[in-house]
Amino acid sequence: MSSHPSDKAFGSTQSRILQSILRSNAPLSVDQLSRLLEISRNATYQHVIALERDGLIEKAIIAQTKGRPCQTYRLTDKGQATFPKHYSLFAKLLVGLVKSRLGAEELSDCLNELGASLADEFSKRVAGLSGDELIIEVSNILLELGYQAEAIPQEGGGGLEICAHNCVFHDLAKEHEEVCSLDLALIERLTGKPIEHAECVVRGGTCCRFRTKSD
Repeated sequence: MSSHPSDKAFGSTQSRILQSILRSNAPLSVDQLSRLLEISRNATYQHVIALERDGLIEKAIIAQTKGRPCQTYRLTDKGQATFPKHYSLFAKLLVGLVKSRLGAEELSDCLNELGASLADEFSKRVAGLSGDELIIEVSNILLELGYQAEAIPQEGGGGLEICAHNCVFHDLAKEHEEVCSLDLALIERLTGKPIEHAECVVRGGTCCRFRTKSD
């Protein structure tokens, strides 16, 4: 299991700089990184500047080295995020545990609450919107959450519907169909209307299609 960011993403030297700072108990200076990496100070400095520019590291305390001030660097949250996280494994274990202990219905209820809670974070974005304008804004919110979503015309008229070309919980939803409850609750809370999950990409559909239920 890898414990460092991808060399392809940052280059091997920049990856080693990030890993060195991560493993250090304190922020590191350019001189310290140069010695650890066994490359010139100037080359190290250029990589440090690039990483700082990209928001992966930031200036920390100015340490005293032989009486002289010395700038040190630490990882930012973005830099920390470059290292592997196994949220999908954790989610799979957690969902499986809840389902085994409480049952499918209770799991679905929990996911409904999570979806509604997530929607509440975007309530100001949809306040006062209606019709196609509301559907477009909801699709934009889904896009920000990682869904490749777009608002498209419904077949046969009737306004817009949301088509998500991916499922951000694909593997989880494939194993536990109750996970789709979160998507539905999220969209229903954002639109304030009952939503039909007309098509599901995990169940063989061309996309996850959500539309307002007909009266």
